[in-house]
Amino acid sequence: MDEQTHYEVLEVPMDASPQQIARAYRIARATYQPGSTAAYSLLSEEETAEVLRRVEGAYAVLSDERLRREYDGRLRMAGMLDRAVPAMVPQPEVQPRPVRRVLEPRIELEEPVLPEDGIYDGDVLRRIRMSRGIELEEVSHITKIGPEYLASIEANRYDMLPPMVYVRGFLREIARCLKLDPRVVVETYTQKAQAGSATKAS
Repeated sequence: MDEQTHYEVLEVPMDASPQQIARAYRIARATYQPGSTAAYSLLSEEETAEVLRRVEGAYAVLSDERLRREYDGRLRMAGMLDRAVPAMVPQPEVQPRPVRRVLEPRIELEEPVLPEDGIYDGDVLRRIRMSRGIELEEVSHITKIGPEYLASIEANRYDMLPPMVYVRGFLREIARCLKLDPRVVVETYTQKAQAGSATKAS
């Protein structure tokens, strides 16, 4: 067995449905694609290629009913069931709208907007974006972040996002796009996300 199981590579539980596995595969592919905002400053090209190789291998096995059944049997024999990722609550698929062509960023702001409580959670970021007439697809085009990630950030769907180290990179790009203070946005959103995750876990 590899150091990581296929389930750990895709970050899904052993009882994940085919739909959950397919969604996790799409997220992993988007996260580690060459040029991805999430990985460009964290992994070398060789490391990214290795991660993608593992992702493809994991999906090839887990998306095939027969191969997955045989793989699960090997996991049981190796006593690795206790390493399974905790089961996750099924979430609705995020359906991105068709992306329209955006030539240049058109965001001109004089002063940054600060929420009353000083916390930039997803709802605050969404209201700031909408108040400025900026479409989600425009933010995606400018930041190179997938619209499904942006939608999950704005909806505070923390369990639909990649590990927080990548989310921080997303938040910095979103803050720059909206002309906000990246440090404040990252710190306050991260604190809110950690508090929300801890509440769900308890």
